[in-house]
Amino acid sequence: MFAEQRINKVGTLGNDVSDPTCSILAVKSLNEPFTIVPFEEFELIVDPLLAEDVDAMVVPGAYPHIAKFIMNDLLVVSNVFTFVIPSLVFGSKEPAAKMEYETLYNHPATNALTNEINAKWGNQVNVSSNSVACLNVLDSSRECCAITNSACAEHYGLYVHKVLRAGINMPFVVFTRNRKEGY
Repeated sequence: MFAEQRINKVGTLGNDVSDPTCSILAVKSLNEPFTIVPFEEFELIVDPLLAEDVDAMVVPGAYPHIAKFIMNDLLVVSNVFTFVIPSLVFGSKEPAAKMEYETLYNHPATNALTNEINAKWGNQVNVSSNSVACLNVLDSSRECCAITNSACAEHYGLYVHKVLRAGINMPFVVFTRNRKEGY
């Protein structure tokens, strides 16, 4: 997929290359001979992409702010592929689900799933990735929960209380630097 585009470094969302974010897993599924460069936020990839420190940026179609990349004259959509992401789940660090939590952590792309959780929470905190949601639950001394993907829940040791969505065939958009004259 990327060979004809001379893509050597791909930036996407993750703490490190072993992080099971949907984005890292999707990029790995391509089985291409490039280096994955993880970033804490998609927005942090744009400047390195424009500076040619990375050759491409991969963003899931469900990312709520993807339009700012699509509308950026300095970027171009060079490819789109699909990947069945891990199930989206509700979980916590306790083996049994609680009826009330102090805080729910989730990526903004999963906000629509909150109404499918049978528990209540005082605060909802949108975070930059599914991994960050898990880490925030683990780092808290309070009763917290998360919406995350099943791979992250397993990787970080959260207990899954409910599968909210399974089998989503997510489009992933590949952005590269706009090479048109004037850019």
